[in-house]
Amino acid sequence: PPPPIPTLVMSLVQKRPLSTTENIMLGMSAGTIEVTILQPMLYWKNASQQQLKLTLNPRVVYRGLFMSVTNMAVLTGIQFPLTGLLNQLVTGGSRALSNTETIGCAFAGGALSGFVCCPMELVMIQQQRFGGSVLSTPARLVSNFGAASLSRGLITSCGREGLFTAGYLG
Repeated sequence: PPPPIPTLVMSLVQKRPLSTTENIMLGMSAGTIEVTILQPMLYWKNASQQQLKLTLNPRVVYRGLFMSVTNMAVLTGIQFPLTGLLNQLVTGGSRALSNTETIGCAFAGGALSGFVCCPMELVMIQQQRFGGSVLSTPARLVSNFGAASLSRGLITSCGREGLFTAGYLG
């Protein structure tokens, strides 16, 4: 079972390395809280980029929230342990990372997570624009544009997540 939250807080205060389970739980929790709070801003950003009318209607602003929360929880839930794994690979667990290694491992952990977030974000954006369910939206994309359409934006997703993760874990 995952450790209780006070254990996570104590490990952060004491600066001991987090276990894989602690990394996953912390990442998933942080991602879920972040996206639930910021979902309206994400909607307004996407709407303005697509020249759609802006609205305050929660039914519209929070459309795609499930996919967005899933995306961010999964994304941060894998960025923490991927970065931790890369830290272990670089040092063999026998020494502290240099600053450059810390940033590099965080960038690589984030970049790898781009392979996961890219299709989920595409589905979320398509849901915000056109509606549809978590299952019907990717099915429509594959039917209309082929399976490769789910990787639209992959390079930029990997780069963005690499930079983002380097910033918060590096």
